[in-house]
Amino acid sequence: MSRVFDFIVIGCGAAGASVAYELSLHGRVALLEQEAAPGYHSTGRSAAVFSENYGPVGWQMLTSASRPFFTNPPSGFAEYPLLRPLGALFLAAPGKEEAELDRAAAALRRRRVPYEAMDATDARAHCPILRIEGYSRALFEPGCADIEAHALLQGYLRFAKQNGAQICLSSEARSIIKNKGLWSVETGEATLSAPTLVNAAGAWADVIAARAGLSPLGVIPYRRTVITFDPPPTESVSEWPMTFDVAETWYLKPEAVRLMASPVDRSPSLPCDCLPEEYDVAVATDRIERVTTMKVTRIHSRWAGLRTFAADGEPVIGADPAEPSFIWLAGQGGNGVMGAPAAAQVAAALATESKLPDFMANFGIELGGVTPSRFSRHKARDV
Repeated sequence: MSRVFDFIVIGCGAAGASVAYELSLHGRVALLEQEAAPGYHSTGRSAAVFSENYGPVGWQMLTSASRPFFTNPPSGFAEYPLLRPLGALFLAAPGKEEAELDRAAAALRRRRVPYEAMDATDARAHCPILRIEGYSRALFEPGCADIEAHALLQGYLRFAKQNGAQICLSSEARSIIKNKGLWSVETGEATLSAPTLVNAAGAWADVIAARAGLSPLGVIPYRRTVITFDPPPTESVSEWPMTFDVAETWYLKPEAVRLMASPVDRSPSLPCDCLPEEYDVAVATDRIERVTTMKVTRIHSRWAGLRTFAADGEPVIGADPAEPSFIWLAGQGGNGVMGAPAAAQVAAALATESKLPDFMANFGIELGGVTPSRFSRHKARDV
């Protein structure tokens, strides 16, 4: 295996795979993953939906900018469409949540994203088991879709490999040192070198920065719990949309013939292979039974994944303030799969000092809102 590259990417989830593909158009890429399989952590445990009304504003805009890739990927990228129609329904309680829903509707109008505003009583036409007591307004997003996350990840990896990228699984970046203009990454099996390093390590993003001699940016992983269960035998869930409350205390999503639900918990965690807590599973069950007419009589599966947030919840994309050859692609906060195409294009442009994608201006995405320079400056170690 070659030991010298133009770019080393650490992390082989949706973020790492997508930016590895984009960078493979510019030079030799090594993609490192500490696990034995790609997408093992957040990507493999994601609800994997495409919603232009979900998450912080920066991620919403990156998601909108990603739609052209999802609807028209490169020829041969996947055997079947990357998106499947789903729809999304957002419920708001009176007061602050109504105002937030109005702001969301205004933002969707600016980006020309179709939506339908309605009274909460009308929301039951989309999801008949809802208890709408306590909710006053709703917003329906017809363009929300299920993402074929496995096909997306494998498409990026396959195309990156076709462009010469080397994918190294079971290859933890144990030591990262910059010496004479090159980053040297030691994995135990090999030492790889490149002038540019991309940190797409998800929950481990701050860990990787520290190993590289850079101060962490405060990109913190949080645990999110998910359960699946059977719907009532009288209900057919295939036409139901994914349903959220604006306060983000629960969501409900059709998953084949079953339903997926989460209490949208956000418990700080160390980066790890996290497991669901019994308390959070109980909260998920309780919330679904409170907001719907259903009873969760049997939980078929349960799992937890880590979502990683910067302090302001927005993307962290671009050069470290103290070291321009260290590129961050982090802080996805549960939006990493749906925003991966656009986020990777931005990261690759910044890593190669190329022209920024046109969609940044079209969608009003400002670099100051995504680059690490918005945080306090840090010191690097260059031997």
